Amino acid sequence: MEIHQHAHHGGKKNWKSYFWEFLMLFLAVFCGFLAESYRETLVNKEKAHHYIQNMVADLKEDTADVNFAIYYQQLWVNHLDSSLQIPIDRLKNLNTQDSFYYHFLPYYAWIQTFIQNDNTITQLKTGGFNLIRNEKVVDSINLVYNFYRDVKFGNDFNIICYWDVAHKAQELMDLPTPSATIEENIPKHILQNKEVFFQYDKLAIHQLYSVITNAKGSLVSTILSEKQYKEKAERLLTYLQKEYHLD
Repeated sequence: MEIHQHAHHGGKKNWKSYFWEFLMLFLAVFCGFLAESYRETLVNKEKAHHYIQNMVADLKEDTADVNFAIYYQQLWVNHLDSSLQIPIDRLKNLNTQDSFYYHFLPYYAWIQTFIQNDNTITQLKTGGFNLIRNEKVVDSINLVYNFYRDVKFGNDFNIICYWDVAHKAQELMDLPTPSATIEENIPKHILQNKEVFFQYDKLAIHQLYSVITNAKGSLVSTILSEKQYKEKAERLLTYLQKEYHLD
């Protein structure tokens, strides 16, 4: 009878073997964690850079849009001021009426407002700011966009003033359908001997002048706020382009 002996492969592991296995496993997990963390950091940095690029684009559009708004609002202010220089007692004269109509019509036919391009700031406020690590950048962005609330308040009030003027004017004057574009609304010449007022109630015309005065004052205040917003937006635009090396 043959006797088979079983070979014993290796002895019992000592604590050093377990320690090195544990250490290798720990290092593998830790390195994986570091790699994932680094990858996430790069992704977040790329997202933040994308947000800044979009914000720069918004600011460029804002400065163009606010210039457009200021130009026409100032034009309307000049026309309204000219209409207010015409004495009420002279409005029964047809040529004087035509002059008043010439200066009043642009404002009546088109109200010009400035609306901020807010796509990027909306995204930042819903979590995007967490990706921007530079606190100075975050503070600079918030400073500009919080200031817009003053501009928006002015434009909202301009709309209220516009309707006050429009409703009062419609009670007194024969007014046309507003133009389809702002360019068509710019007066080319003063009408000649056309009766514009169909009612000569002096008290009502005084009320019209009062609401026009209020509208003009609101526009002047809004233009000032818009100019301040433009300056802040331009400074932020320059700062972001320099900080993030953007063209």
